Amino acid sequence: MSCNRIEQVHAFYDGELSPSQRGEFEAHLNDCAECRDLLNDLRRVSDLLASAPLAELPAGAMTKFQQTWFAAAQDRGVMRIASWLTSAAAAILVGALLIWPSNIRQESTTIALTPSPELAAAVTPPAGLQENDSADLVVAAQWMANDLTPDPAR
Repeated sequence: MSCNRIEQVHAFYDGELSPSQRGEFEAHLNDCAECRDLLNDLRRVSDLLASAPLAELPAGAMTKFQQTWFAAAQDRGVMRIASWLTSAAAAILVGALLIWPSNIRQESTTIALTPSPELAAAVTPPAGLQENDSADLVVAAQWMANDLTPDPAR
């Protein structure tokens, strides 16, 4: 086809042109035989399709369709239940993880409450240490001794 307005023929046939474009294209149709022929072909194809008889559905087709639809509905139900169970498992896991760290802290506190006497003696500062001798060492040693000594109030 030598005319470059094929797309406009289809848009005209489908009713997609604005009123001004439609008037302009109708003027073009009066001058262009190719566009008129294409428009007539489109109308004939539409008329053939509209007048064609509907095909009959085979006898077992509707039964097969219903069985397929029922199976798909069952699959959707199973998937829904599986998603609920997955959500419940995730909630239980998150709950367990939120509770678990507090159990670990209690166990570590219990262990720290019963140090051996040898450990307490090992962190006691030396007896001959003077005030001007490394004050930071004394503070650190005293902190460790206080931290590791069992508290009778607990």
